[in-house]
Amino acid sequence: MEDFFRNNYTWLLFGVELVAVITGIISYKKYKGTTATFFIKIVIYLFFVELIGSYSLFYEEFEFLKPVYNSIFMQNYWWFTFTFDIITIILFSILFQKILKSPVFCKTLKGITILFIVFTLIYLILNRHLFFFQFFIPVQIFGGLIIIMCSVFYFIEILQNNQILKFYKSIYFYISISIFTWWIIITPLSFYDLYFKNSDWKFIVLQWQIYLFANFFMYTTFTLGLIFSKPELDSKETYKTITAP
Repeated sequence: MEDFFRNNYTWLLFGVELVAVITGIISYKKYKGTTATFFIKIVIYLFFVELIGSYSLFYEEFEFLKPVYNSIFMQNYWWFTFTFDIITIILFSILFQKILKSPVFCKTLKGITILFIVFTLIYLILNRHLFFFQFFIPVQIFGGLIIIMCSVFYFIEILQNNQILKFYKSIYFYISISIFTWWIIITPLSFYDLYFKNSDWKFIVLQWQIYLFANFFMYTTFTLGLIFSKPELDSKETYKTITAP
């Protein structure tokens, strides 16, 4: 049962991510010269994070993974903690610092991201003996708050000017609404990770279904955004003009 749900979840996830990646590559020329190209690189990065991180599902299929199975890298907690819970948060923070036009929002986001990096490094050092055996809930929650902050700052900005009238044409709106929804759904699940260790299969299946739905929504929204949005010139001067007294 475990292999069935894991494998089906994995291939469905790869499929929806791959569609977003291909769409991003095809759309790269369309968005050339804008911050959206940085976002496309993040999407490609996330695909490879998931692809490489799935190594723990294929020990029986690939002989070259046997040494990994017999090492401290057997489980993939370490990989996703570093590449997703930390690096992905930093990448999205940088993305929104490029998108946001308000100097106050940008400085706030930069400051809280630096604080996140410092906190994470200290927390990992103090709990280094657990790095290969579990996720770190405080790091995930802190990272989720940064993602929510990125989205909220963007929503506030579009409400302050006439962007609200054409929000559906902006790739940044699709990015904001999708990552906001994803982290709102997924972050609370971190508190219930104990059920995995207790082999409560009803909850495990439910959790995989929630992850699948959240990922399907996020990557489908990315794909639709890349297709239907129009390239935007990234000028912070626009915001200064609009908000000037």
